[in-house]
Amino acid sequence: MKVKLFLSLMMMVGLASGAAPVVEGDLARLQGRWETKVGQKRATVVRIEIKGRTVTATISTPQGIKIKADGEVKIDETSSPKALDWVKFTTLDGEEVPEVRAIYRLDGDRWVIRSGGFNDQRPKEFNAGDGVWAAVLTFERPVR
Repeated sequence: MKVKLFLSLMMMVGLASGAAPVVEGDLARLQGRWETKVGQKRATVVRIEIKGRTVTATISTPQGIKIKADGEVKIDETSSPKALDWVKFTTLDGEEVPEVRAIYRLDGDRWVIRSGGFNDQRPKEFNAGDGVWAAVLTFERPVR
């Protein structure tokens, strides 16, 4: 009886404290830091850090400009290709960023993403499209 009461209390404390939801499947594999380089000279660094469903994205240019935004990632690993949505993003100054629909695949330690544009349709293939946001990006874990 005491064990059941203890477990019940622990569950209520966990729920009341806003304990993080269970992270499993591909979302569990995506936890942590990812990095890629973009641009003609591949000198602009894009860093993504995922904790739970929360995402921090930082873009660092060769000129020293840093752009940072926070939001969430939603994935559907049952679709083909697998679907990913960047949602609820805001910049440091509070500006809302439109949702971006994407597709993704995990190739070992590489995370390949093909995004559409802001509020555009989800891409169907891993080929580059028109516009800045329509590139195929390959992220890897940064070497520390």
